[in-house]
Parts: sequence; structure tokens; C-alpha cells
Amino acid sequence: MPEHQQRTFSRGDVISRRYEIERFLGTGLLGDTYVARHLSSGKQLAIKILRPNLISNPRDRRRFMDLYNQVKPLKHDGLIRWGEVSEHHGHVYYTQEYFESQNLRQLIDEYLREQKIFPLQEACQIIIKVLEVAEYLHDQGTTHRNLSPANILIHTRRTGPGGQNIVRTIKITDSTMAAMVNPTIFAESYITRDDARYLAPELSGFADEGGPPSDIYAIGVMLYEILVGQTPRGTYLSPTQLRGDLPEHIDDIVENALGTTPGDRYPSARDMINDIQRLFSSEMQHQDTTTNYRTALIAIGALLLIIIGVGVYQSQTEPHDPVADAIAEDERLRREIQAANKMPTEAEIAAMVADNGDMLYIPPGDFLMGRLAQEDLKTASQSEPLTRTIPVEGFLIDRFEYPNILRDTEGNPAHPVARVAWQSAADACAKAEKRLCTEEEWEKACKGPANWIYSYGDTYDEDMCGRGVSDSYTLGSKDSCVSGFGVWGMSGGPREWTSSVAGSKGNRRVVKGGLRGNNERGSRCAFAVDESTNYADSTLAFRCCKSI
Repeated sequence: MPEHQQRTFSRGDVISRRYEIERFLGTGLLGDTYVARHLSSGKQLAIKILRPNLISNPRDRRRFMDLYNQVKPLKHDGLIRWGEVSEHHGHVYYTQEYFESQNLRQLIDEYLREQKIFPLQEACQIIIKVLEVAEYLHDQGTTHRNLSPANILIHTRRTGPGGQNIVRTIKITDSTMAAMVNPTIFAESYITRDDARYLAPELSGFADEGGPPSDIYAIGVMLYEILVGQTPRGTYLSPTQLRGDLPEHIDDIVENALGTTPGDRYPSARDMINDIQRLFSSEMQHQDTTTNYRTALIAIGALLLIIIGVGVYQSQTEPHDPVADAIAEDERLRREIQAANKMPTEAEIAAMVADNGDMLYIPPGDFLMGRLAQEDLKTASQSEPLTRTIPVEGFLIDRFEYPNILRDTEGNPAHPVARVAWQSAADACAKAEKRLCTEEEWEKACKGPANWIYSYGDTYDEDMCGRGVSDSYTLGSKDSCVSGFGVWGMSGGPREWTSSVAGSKGNRRVVKGGLRGNNERGSRCAFAVDESTNYADSTLAFRCCKSI
């Protein structure tokens, strides 16, 4: 769903002669949210202006009002209270309690920026509070269906000597709001947004409205992200594989929350709460000797790191520079990859493409897939997978996006074929005796043998590849927009389908390259989203690959 081109209201505007707009809070799935002041009481509240298309159909309007009347009486300390639904100059809006806070998304990103990790107990306290609200909703016969870090509001205060104790008050907003929206509109709107990674597999279908297990799944994703700094994707690593200080039982909790089908997950929020609380029971804290030995080693290792860290800190006169450290770590990994992968000779390359003159040869070997350490919050979401070494077989890839030509039959500059659904793209490649590239192949071809962040280097430069999906574009028009393997347009031009399946239902595919409104982020080789296979828009194109 396209974002608003401009905000509906400005500071000082008065709505329905009752509410004065004070400031804009943000735009979400349902519309714009503002902080407003009630003119008679002076009390602050939140106002959500609904997107017109969500309730333009009379059926959808009735659905909205029926569900609103059901959820308005819900009362829980962890739920944002509902106000009224009304209309102002054709704009339908509803009011809610205003809760001074930051959201969980901001808190996670804050920890990542400061290179901190959530202690296990703190992470579990947050998740248990979310589960308690979910339990209440489920007991009332409803589900949230739109749980994500953006909807978890957190007020933090410090107590005790020196403020050493952290007390967090948590409230959940927009409860059941997704259910108020027509399921088709919900699916079409929701699944293309960043929050899609918290969406249970059964909600990717247009007809399924989900249930309590859908909320359990979303909470499981958030638990994983709080603990390890990224969301699970595909065949994910367990928390203990990414953090050695975690107890093994946390892997079981995550696995039970992220079951592929609703029946594979915890039967209820209370069951998940009880299982989390077991982590801190005497039974779990006195596991077998192997676990105790492992924990002891971790503790000894942590102590040694602290001692070493103190020594290094005291011996240095210059302040610590985490960016320089990240770049140094990236360079170390790159040197290892380049040393382990021998580049083919020109004669070998020519032999590989002898029968495929419109394609380029990408040799076999490892590459660094994912977000490099130096890709900070300005260019990368911290929920993206961190870089890892991935082996890829040798393959051929189209030099340009489909139709992989520079000029059409009339001699005019060729445009990439866009607005094409996944199956049509796959069929076009098959007709040419090729196939769609995998996500891994696409990213390796983009990063080149040097494993750059962008196809042309590590520093974003709009002059190299233009403004991506925001620019008009013809094939080969940017002669500097070429990767180290000679592939054109991978950090510019349209987004591209891959053959890689996203999620568990098989009806979504990974899309690489491009992001409207943030080309610096979206044109990175590591950037990826996923789309439904029947989705198509003017920014979505493809190129073909071929196995050797």
C-alpha cells in the first residue's frame, strides 16, 4: 500500500471541534497517528486517521464498527484504552489513550546501536508481559493479529541507588485492529511491509483471519529478536548458536512458538508463560553436569574477556572506535574469502559463456551473504541477518534485467520488463532455457569477488547507479552501475524476483534490490524483502540465471 504523500493534519488543526492536533506520531498499516489535546479537559490522547480504502466498502465499514463495539469494553492494564470513533470532513478516525513511551522496535535498535544485549531475565520479563495481554485477549474470544515491536509500547524508569534497577511498564496498542479490516485488504497491505516478518504463515493467505496461535508466533519472533538482534528467517540458527550465554531450553521455547502450523505451537499464551518461567526455576538452574560445565566455561570465558578488555582499555590512549573495528572485521573476512576462492582465467570465462553470449559467468566458491558489520542503522535494519559464509556453485547470470538487451527491435533503448508476477517471470526464463536466480546467486553476483556492500563499492553514491526504483531507467543506461563480476543494474533500477521461497507456505518469494524512498538502504546487495507470488508493480522486474 503506498504511503501518504502528505500528512492529513498539521499542528494546531482542530478536529470535530474537540481535539487540537499537537504533533504527528507516525504512519502505520491503518493510517496516520497524531497526539492531540482534548479542548475541554486539556488531556492528551492519540488519534488514528484511517486510510480511506480500508472502510470505503459499506460491508467493511459495518465490519469495522461491529468489531469496534466488541473491543471497546476490553480493559486490561496492559492494553491501550479505546475512545470514540467519529468522522471529520470525510476522514474516519478513532481515539485512544496516549501513553508516553518508546516502542519495542526503538528499544531493540537502541540496544544494537550501543552494542548492548538484553539479559535473559529482562528479555523474558518483556515477553511475559506481552503474553499476559495476549492471554487476556484470547480469553475474551479475540486475537491481536498484528503484534510487532512497533505495537509494544514501553515506559522505562530507573529506581534504586544510582538508578541501577530498570522498571518497564508495557502496553499494547491497536489490539484486534487487523481483524477490523477486510482480510483481503489486510493481506495485500500488511505482507508487503517490514512487519511481515512477524506474520504467522497462516495469515499470508487472503482468507484466514488467524487465531491465538497467530499471536503466539509473532511473540516468538519478538523473543528471538530481543535475544539475538535479528529475526528468524528460513532455516534459522537457534538462539544458543548465536549467544553462548543462553540456556538450552530457550531453543525449545522459540521452536514451540515458531511452529509452521498453528497446531505445532503452544496451545495457549499461558503455556508459553509457564515454559519461560521454568528457565528460572530451581529445576532448570540445576541441570545435568554437562550443562553446568558448559555454563561454567561460558562464565570463565566472559570473565577473561572482561579482564582482557579492561587491560586493553587502560593501555589505549585513543577512544574506542566501533566503526573502525567493524570495518576491520569485514576486511578480515573478505581477505579470507578471496584467499580461498581462485578467480578463473579469461580463457576459462570465455569457455563458460561460449554458448551464452548474453550471460556472465560467476565462478563457484564462498561469499559473504547478509549484512556486514559496518552496515549501521542508517543503511541497514538491525533485524537483517548478519553476514555468514555461504558456498555457491558456479552459474551463469544475465548481464542485464530481462529482456537482457540494450535496444529493442526498433532501435530504441530497452526498458526492463516490470509489473510482472513471479510465475510469469519464471515462465519467461524457462522459455529462454534459463531459470530465475536464487537469492544467494543474486547477492553473490551483486557483491562481486570483493564482497562489496553495493555493487560498485562500500560507500553509497547516487551518481553510480541513480536513485533506484525512483528513477526512470533503461537497460545499461548507467555505465558505472556494474558489479565486480560485470553484472549491470544490481544497485539501481527495479527490484528483482528470485526463485527463493520465503516463509513456509511456498506462495512468497524473496525479492532483491531497490526500496522506494530509501535507495541508500534498498540498493545494498544484502537487502531483501519478500512478496506474494501473484504480486506485481511497476518497480518489480527480474533477470535469469542458468546452471552449469
